[in-house]
Order: sequence, then structure tokens, then C-alpha cells
Amino acid sequence: MVVVLAIIVTITSIALLGQTSFNRSMVLTDIAYTLAFSIREAQSLGLSSRVFGGTQNTGYGVHFVRGVTNSYTLFADISPAASGNVQSASVCPGHSVGSGPEARPGDCIYNGASENVRSYALNRGFTILSFCGTQTSNGSMRCSNSASSLMLDSLSIVYLRPNTQSVVTGVRSGTRIPLSDATIRVASPDGAAERCVYVSKAGQVAVFQKGETSCP
Repeated sequence: MVVVLAIIVTITSIALLGQTSFNRSMVLTDIAYTLAFSIREAQSLGLSSRVFGGTQNTGYGVHFVRGVTNSYTLFADISPAASGNVQSASVCPGHSVGSGPEARPGDCIYNGASENVRSYALNRGFTILSFCGTQTSNGSMRCSNSASSLMLDSLSIVYLRPNTQSVVTGVRSGTRIPLSDATIRVASPDGAAERCVYVSKAGQVAVFQKGETSCP
């Protein structure tokens, strides 16, 4: 009887652990795809020229901040470029000022709460582990968890019509860093499982598991 009970307890424990691991993996995958959908939503809104706060032709984007591991922000790019901040084609393609039908406000980066459309929260202990991007000028990989010289304080992924391409920009100590892609890593509460959301400059948005090409 004791042996039978021990076997039953062992099998039950294995089954419960396996189910827990499966559930964790499913929830993590769902979170990664929700994040990817948020980026696609920004692309759709940016291409549709949706009015935000009375501003026409605004771009839309998704913003991540180092140290904020449980949320990210969908925003409308309506704030004008700061004085003296030249928006060249390499930084914010298609940006122009004025009041004509093709004028586009904003500067291809998040500028505060006045641009907030909505915030997305990660619940139940799941977190944004890091975000990274390849620096356009020299090919260096910069991440929110890198050493100081390659660190990113924040990351913005913006879309504005008529381009389906993404404008990916990192910020470090107030300096803007054009990036050719972005990778956002999300992790389970125990850190045992990870997924990556990869965004290319060409507009590709994909979800990968840890160890795959775009999820190192």
C-alpha cells in the first residue's frame, strides 16, 4: 500500500509540474504575441493617418523604458522636434513641418504623457527582460542591460505614413541613436522561459523562442 501511494504521489507531482511548465510557456507566448500585436497596431494607426488630440497625419509608436519591466506604452508622435534638433531623413524619414496635407508632426520618438494612447501591463510576474537594437552607424548591439558604453535608456518604434517601414530609435543619456532593428525579450516569473519579439526596419514583426536566430 505504501509503495502504491508513493508511486501515485510521484506520478501526480510529475504531472502537476509538467502542467505548470506548460501553462507558463503558453502564457509567456501569449504575452509575446500581444506585444507583437501592439507593434502592429502602431503600424496600422500610423498608416491610417488617424487624428489624435486634433492633430492630423501623426505617426504612432511603441515605447519601452529601461527599469520599467512590467509595462510599455502605445503613443502618438505629435510633439514637434525640439529647438535645434534637426530631423534628417536618417532619423525621422518623412518628417516635415507646416500645415499642408503632407505635413507630419512629431519627431519619431516618445516625448511624454501628452502623447500616451494607452499603456499595456504585464501581469502575474512576467517581465520585459531587456530591449536591444543594432546601431545603424557601426553595427554595434546596444541593449537596456548592456555595459554603460552600449546601454540604452529607452527605445521607440514608430510608424508614419506612407511608409510600412519602422523607425527604430534608442536613447542613451539624452542622445538619440538610430537603430536598424529591435529585439524585446520577455521572461517568465522564474526566468526559466523567454520569448523575443523582433522588429526589423523593413517592418517585419516576429516572435521567437530563446536560442533562435533573432532571440540570442
